[in-house]
Amino acid sequence: MRLRRRRRVFTTALTGRRQVAENTLEVSFARPDGFVFDAGQHVQVRAPRLLHRDVRGGSRVFSIVSSSWDEEKVSIAFRETGSGFKRTLRELDLGSELQIEGPHGFSTLPRDPARPVALLAGGIGVTPFVSMLRSLDSRADGGPPITLLYANRNARSAAFLGELDEMARGNARLTLCKRFGLLDESFIRKKVDDLECTWYVAGPPMMVDAARSALHVLGVDASRVHVEEFVGY
Repeated sequence: MRLRRRRRVFTTALTGRRQVAENTLEVSFARPDGFVFDAGQHVQVRAPRLLHRDVRGGSRVFSIVSSSWDEEKVSIAFRETGSGFKRTLRELDLGSELQIEGPHGFSTLPRDPARPVALLAGGIGVTPFVSMLRSLDSRADGGPPITLLYANRNARSAAFLGELDEMARGNARLTLCKRFGLLDESFIRKKVDDLECTWYVAGPPMMVDAARSALHVLGVDASRVHVEEFVGY
């Protein structure tokens, strides 16, 4: 008989909110005892009660954006789409009780610090990569050399852009390449020196499909490409 994995549900409390780009919020919760995750994973957030009706119900899945070494909080970030659930997270009083289930997902950085990594982010898809980069500060080996290709419509909509700029200035192993437009084949080829690296792609489905096609044209083996699609943006 196949055993079902027990659901890992933790009760927590809302501890903070801040705007990280135009119409984009970072929301933080107290990190529950026993909640362990790797940078790049995601959680399901559940509100016991909604302040606004939402036809999709009282929970959503979000990538974790905080460092895996941060013992105080677990943070997520999202575009403000006007849904009842997201309006609730924006308006709930600090200290309000919530639940998180997880962590889920396998798109985490390789342990080998010598293996170069390329991160391709579209819009809010940058969130799992922010968690990875925030977590690198506490790795004794400094982590692998990383190139982050970050595409947005404009600078106002680019979440965490100032923080990412600062990270890149302070870390010789991190290269940040900003693109206000599409991540096309020529841009990727120009910015990534080693096409044999490990690739991570995260963003809206159209961006993910375009990036996959570009990597295929460049001859990148699909087995070296890890993908997260952010549906609904």
